[in-house]
Amino acid sequence: MIVGMNQLFFELKNVHLFRSVLNEVLNGFVVDDFDAAIGMTRADLQQLLTQLNRLPDDVGIKLDLNRTRAFHNALRRTLRELGVEEFHTRTGFDFQEGKRVLKELDDRLQDS
Repeated sequence: MIVGMNQLFFELKNVHLFRSVLNEVLNGFVVDDFDAAIGMTRADLQQLLTQLNRLPDDVGIKLDLNRTRAFHNALRRTLRELGVEEFHTRTGFDFQEGKRVLKELDDRLQDS
């Protein structure tokens, strides 16, 4: 992850994690009070997922701070909701990798 002016750049491996996590939050389990819990409306998050799905598979992305916070919240919720076994099964990513990215997001958002 690279920090720019009010934007964070995410490498390819994180883009795939983002897609999986956003799909889970939108379609995999119920999130009560979605807007408050995620920090973005369901429609806006769906639009972000659609944009991510349209990207070539070999590129990174830049996200503004609001979208980065929404992804952070979605990742935190997905880790908590799915747990170790289900997280890997449903996202294709190791639970510890998810926690590592969450910690990295925590650090970057605090610095912004």
